[in-house]
Amino acid sequence: MSSWVKRKFQHLRKWREYAEAIAKASKDLDPRSRVFVFGGVAEDRVTVLSDIDILIVTDVKDKRSFKRAVLLRAFDIYGLPFDAPVEIHVTDLEGFKEYSKYSKVIEIA
Repeated sequence: MSSWVKRKFQHLRKWREYAEAIAKASKDLDPRSRVFVFGGVAEDRVTVLSDIDILIVTDVKDKRSFKRAVLLRAFDIYGLPFDAPVEIHVTDLEGFKEYSKYSKVIEIA
C-alpha cells in the first residue's frame, strides 16, 4: 500500500476526533450550533477517496464566513491537521432536514 493511501486511512480513522475539534470551534462561535457527521463515514462506507463530511447547523446568516472561522479555529486552537480530509457543510434547520433524508447523520455536538 502506498504511503499516501496509508496516510489517508490514518486520517479517516480519526474522524470522530476531527469532528469534535470542528464541533468545539463551532460551539465557540455559535453555542446554539449543532454538528453532525454524515455520508460515507457515518454509513461505514469508507474508501481511499472518502472525506469526512461534517454538517454544521446554525442560524448564522453569513454561512461562508462562519465556515471559514470554524476551520481556522479548529486548526489554530483545537489541533485539526491542515491535511485532514474534512468537508464542512453549513446549513440551517431546513437544510439539515434535507441532508438527513438522504444520509445517515451522527450527532457530534
